[in-house]
Amino acid sequence: MGRSDLKSILLKENNSLRFCKGGQVWIETVIYTLIGLAVIGILLAVSKPKIEQMKDKIIIEQTIKSLNEISTRIYDVQIATGNKRIMDLKIAKGEFYVNASEDKIGWILVSNYKYSQLGKEVNLGNLVIVTKEGAPYSVEISMDYSPVNLTNRGLDDYVSFEGSPTPYKMSIQNNGKTGSSPTNVDLVIV
Repeated sequence: MGRSDLKSILLKENNSLRFCKGGQVWIETVIYTLIGLAVIGILLAVSKPKIEQMKDKIIIEQTIKSLNEISTRIYDVQIATGNKRIMDLKIAKGEFYVNASEDKIGWILVSNYKYSQLGKEVNLGNLVIVTKEGAPYSVEISMDYSPVNLTNRGLDDYVSFEGSPTPYKMSIQNNGKTGSSPTNVDLVIV
């Protein structure tokens, strides 16, 4: 074995070592990437329920604000017969309802956030809020207008409206009194 043979053997071994080192770098890169993705996946799995709860809490607070705005408009039109107010009604989530036979309006939301103690009524001004058990919870926010006769298109019926990307138009009109009956306020939602 001559010098040139020894030199060629050493060059081959050196090239194969370089190939192994390059392969090792790629394997380490893939392993670190997988570890990073696993950590991100764990963080998302842990934080997503909390994020959903916070989103639902914000929606409940916006719903309370919307119901208070509707209430203000209903009281505004009671000043004189024929008064009419038109407003946008944005239903991001849940179901808005008018129960004219009970003179009541409300909102039912399916929520990951437990707004109040389960099954207990919470009074927030004129609003009554009840959180019902379930997975997820059901939160009902309602307002009773017993001194006023609420109708929907002149009828004492129950109507509900689901969430929509575009706002509904709500017309609130004072149709006056008939005899000794309370003021009739007609709600029309389109």
